[in-house]
Amino acid sequence: MSTLESSPAPAPAPAPVPASPRRWFGLRPVALLELMLFFGVALGLDAWIGSGLRFEGVQPHPFWIPVLLLAIQYGTNEGVLAALVASAALRLGNMPDAGIDQDLYDHLFTLTREPILWLVAAVLFGELRMRQLREREELRAGLATARQEAEAIARSYRALKSVKESLETRVAGQLRTVFTLYQAAKSIDHLDEGEVMLGIADLVRTVMKPEKFSLFLLNNDVLESVTNEGWDDENDSYARWFDSGTPLFQTVIARQRQLCVNRADDERILAGEGVLAGPLISSDTGEVVGMVKIESLGFTDLSVNTVENFRILCEWIGTALAKARQYRTANEQRVFTDEALYSSSYIGRQAEFLALLGRRMGFETTAITIRPTGLSRLSVAQRADLAAAIGEAVRGSLRDTDLACDFGHQGTSFGVVLAGTPLEGAKQVEAKLERAVREALPAGLSNIPIGFVTRRIDPPESAAPSAGEGMA
Repeated sequence: MSTLESSPAPAPAPAPVPASPRRWFGLRPVALLELMLFFGVALGLDAWIGSGLRFEGVQPHPFWIPVLLLAIQYGTNEGVLAALVASAALRLGNMPDAGIDQDLYDHLFTLTREPILWLVAAVLFGELRMRQLREREELRAGLATARQEAEAIARSYRALKSVKESLETRVAGQLRTVFTLYQAAKSIDHLDEGEVMLGIADLVRTVMKPEKFSLFLLNNDVLESVTNEGWDDENDSYARWFDSGTPLFQTVIARQRQLCVNRADDERILAGEGVLAGPLISSDTGEVVGMVKIESLGFTDLSVNTVENFRILCEWIGTALAKARQYRTANEQRVFTDEALYSSSYIGRQAEFLALLGRRMGFETTAITIRPTGLSRLSVAQRADLAAAIGEAVRGSLRDTDLACDFGHQGTSFGVVLAGTPLEGAKQVEAKLERAVREALPAGLSNIPIGFVTRRIDPPESAAPSAGEGMA
């Protein structure tokens, strides 16, 4: 699941909404209970210690208490009920006779005065209480709505915050990925074929993240494995070369087609040799220089984007390797290297000529090889400083007849060809040259081990290798 779709933190439970009180025929049970208890106690006291006339003549009458309390506490219905019960409690079986000075209307007024007042008071105070209750219910409803809106806003905020954090994490990861990819791309941005080969492994690991992969280079009509990573020599039996007759060679090299194990035809051609295989093609010249094969890849890592990235990766590597080979070919035709030394190909031909001339004229030709070690621990800048220091020391120590050269290992091996110098004299030149090299080294490279080897250059036979190759 994408990080953008990750669910936010669970929201807290909403506040409970108060339930409406239970009612019997529109009346609250608790009001009925309070009413029964009051009149039970009041009538009991009247019968026990009172006159038995239901508090007749007492002002204010005690029955006002339940009428006002229930009307104010519960509203009109309970208040009217209290007024009716109070009227019944007062007049049922308790009808006083009319006075001598009372006419019928005065007597009726006396009998109905309290019940009418109780009923009016119950309605009046009850309605006021009902209006208050309605306003309170409206406020509660508004409060519940506001709480729901606040909870919805809080959930939206948490979801937005989660998305923001996911985006920040993804952007940070992409920046790291871009930086790593940039570093890996720089590793093959070299002109030396060996350094390009070393950088290819880092680039494949960064882009594809394979568990097992291998690099094959085309040598005539055979694909030969030059690099493999993750292979288990005991359990893996992957082929280390493919000749022109194999289906994989025919498809990848001859037809220049990429193979993916997801396709049935490609799976048959791969025959268990891997999940992806692609030709290394130079985008500049169209030359096929080899093949990258991925033998094992995480299940979730194999997708449409992965296949497309693999195609771009193969083209990238093929172009870098082709350029390195072009540079190597051009470098072999140079007379001088970047350190102002003779190139290995030029000095090889010259040494061969001097050896042949020496055999005819009767003099010896010798060579001193200078080979620093531990270069893998040095940075590119340090290696350049080291090569420049050796070149400067060699040029400063040469006689007019000596030839200094780069032996063709990109700053890892240098040499001096001494024409007309026997082996004993060359040993003396070697000691002088070693002192000059040590003095020319920068302070940070003064302890680097450098080997000096002196030997005689024998004239080649008819089919002997070139002198430059022999010296290297």
